[in-house]
Amino acid sequence: MINQVALRIPIIDLVIYCGLNSEQSGLKRKSVGIIAFAVAAVIIGGGVFFYVKYLAPQTVMQTNPDSTNCRQGNIFDGVDRQARFTVLSTCEMAVGTVYDMKSTKENDGDYQFNLDVDQPYKKLLNDQNNAKVNGRLVIEIIPKDQTISTVQIPKNGDRIEVHGAWVTDNLAGGWNEIHPAWIVKILK
Repeated sequence: MINQVALRIPIIDLVIYCGLNSEQSGLKRKSVGIIAFAVAAVIIGGGVFFYVKYLAPQTVMQTNPDSTNCRQGNIFDGVDRQARFTVLSTCEMAVGTVYDMKSTKENDGDYQFNLDVDQPYKKLLNDQNNAKVNGRLVIEIIPKDQTISTVQIPKNGDRIEVHGAWVTDNLAGGWNEIHPAWIVKILK
C-alpha cells in the first residue's frame, strides 16, 4: 500500500494546517486555492526576475571604435551569466600589480585575480572594491580568451596592462571588474 502521508504536497499541508477540510464551505476552499495560486505566481515571478536580472544572456555592442585595444561586436561573447553585469564602459584600460591569482580556474573556467591599480586607475574602483577586495580591481579572463595572442596569463607580483569591459558584478559582490579582459600584457 502506498504511504499517503509521503505523497502529500505542501499546499495540502497548508490547507490542513489552516483547518480547512472538505466539510467546510466552498468559499473557504476557493480562498485557499486563490492563496495557493498567488504564492505559486510570486515564486515563479521571482524566479523569472532572478533569471532575467542575473543569469540571462545579454548583448552589449562595443561603442569604442579602437579596434586595436577594444573587442568589437558583443563584448560579452563567451561570458557566463551575462545579465549580472552593469556595463560602466565597453572598453577600459588599467595598469597595476597582480594579487590573489590562483593556480586553479573558477567554476566557470575563468582565471580571476585582483589588480592593485596604479593611482590614475583608482577611479575604476567603487566602495565594494575597497571593502571586499582590499581596494583592488577584479580581473577575469574568460576561457575563450585564455589562448589568444593578446592575453598573457600573469602570476602574483607581475605588473600588467589590461584592457577589457569595465563592469559592476551585481551578483558576486557589487564590485567593479574588468570582465572580460581581452588584452593582458605583462610589463617588464
